[in-house]
Amino acid sequence: MVEVNPGVEIAAKVSSLASRVQELMKAPGPDANAGVVTWLQDVEAAWSLVKDGSVAQLGPHATSADNLRLAARVAVERLLQMPWVSGETKAALNGYLERHPAARQVGRYQFSSDWMSKAEDDWRKTLAPLKGQPGTRALEIGSYEGRSAIWLLENVLTDPTSRITCVDLFAAEYAQRFDANIAASGAQARVEKLKGASSVVLRQLAPEPTYDLIYVDGSHQAYDTLEDAVLSWPLLKPGGLMIFDDYGMAQAQITPHTKIARPDIGIDAFLSAASEHLEVVLKGFQVIIRKNPA
Repeated sequence: MVEVNPGVEIAAKVSSLASRVQELMKAPGPDANAGVVTWLQDVEAAWSLVKDGSVAQLGPHATSADNLRLAARVAVERLLQMPWVSGETKAALNGYLERHPAARQVGRYQFSSDWMSKAEDDWRKTLAPLKGQPGTRALEIGSYEGRSAIWLLENVLTDPTSRITCVDLFAAEYAQRFDANIAASGAQARVEKLKGASSVVLRQLAPEPTYDLIYVDGSHQAYDTLEDAVLSWPLLKPGGLMIFDDYGMAQAQITPHTKIARPDIGIDAFLSAASEHLEVVLKGFQVIIRKNPA
């Protein structure tokens, strides 16, 4: 008997569920309410494949587990706004939202997703030389709810003189969660929060080699990823590390998506253009590079 990779199974289910709910919203027929209830039951069944703490074992399909959490909630909220949805179906949809809140309590923090677990082992090994070093500075492009920033503060930027600069649009709901999580960490004095598009904010920073670590996880469009890399590269110290997230995102998809973001295209373009100035440390779902010494 062939054992099915749980990550592949989750990714396939997420793709199928997404296609079904899109069809329901585009062309609701006479059985649309029954279709929504069946879809909701299948979403609940898919949850049995995803357990807290299991994401790290799902390899490149870990993102699909978070897609299930996030996309299902967004879809349910959109369905509740549809005029054809019956009162009985709305009750079922609201029940789902109550059973699966937007954020889960993780120790002192609240997070709606876990994109960090899959990277922890690689980060521990690669960033070990920076751990506890006085004056270490990190720049994060794309901070969302603060999960990766907090991981860095607790595991790498542990010296009281270390700092992290977080660049993000900080939209209302997740900005509040970011602020609450950073406050709960007790390290808010070591966190600089810069709100705005990275294409604007990065141009406002002094073009000097200031940072020991730069994490690029903002817009996943190819051009935007390339622009973030180009604008932040002068800010990275010689010998410093730059991490790109979601390099393997497109390859992790089971079914083709015509509008899927392709950060890997932008990352590959940068690696090619700057190849003489860097060393590739890791190339997997994430890419980690080291800037050549001066």
